[in-house]
Amino acid sequence: MRFLFTPLLLFFCFGLAHTQSCKSAPSVVSDLNREISRVLKAKGCNPNNYPQCLSNPATYLYLTDQMVKFWNRKSSSWATIGPRRLNFGKWEQGRLVSSGGRMYISSTPSKSKSLTIEIKELDGKGKTSYVICKVNRDGVYTKLKTGWFNEVNSQKSNKRETRSHTISGIKGHLISIHFDGKSVGNTFQYKVKAG
Repeated sequence: MRFLFTPLLLFFCFGLAHTQSCKSAPSVVSDLNREISRVLKAKGCNPNNYPQCLSNPATYLYLTDQMVKFWNRKSSSWATIGPRRLNFGKWEQGRLVSSGGRMYISSTPSKSKSLTIEIKELDGKGKTSYVICKVNRDGVYTKLKTGWFNEVNSQKSNKRETRSHTISGIKGHLISIHFDGKSVGNTFQYKVKAG
């Protein structure tokens, strides 16, 4: 009886170990939300009405400028290999080696109700999962989309796969994208854009 449960337990634990989470950088999200709140309050925004404040182009431009400066000041203290800034409307490029991971997070909340996340494979055969999440100003994470690259052998020969996801209900939320390599000895090169 003991031998029957051991494989099941190992399978269950292995599956949990590979479940991808949104909460990869809670301290970074907390720092960002605290600074966003400070900047918007200084501009006269009511904390309960931040999405409305983000609709004002001048306020959003000011917030974006301040958050880029804040990111540049703080990024070295978050971690040696911390998250990368996700800039709305711009391609970001990266490369995962072996079983490494990489997280992107917007430094400003989305001013749009919806946007499209595009991920393009550039090279490599590394099996890679990703999760797209939104985070509100209270630090509550919501998983929006998940996906894979090179999950099966037939995909490994196609080095130009693309994934596109339209996400909605995101106005006033930070957006994060977390890539997680699953192949020891293989790489995955990609570019990603939110906007």
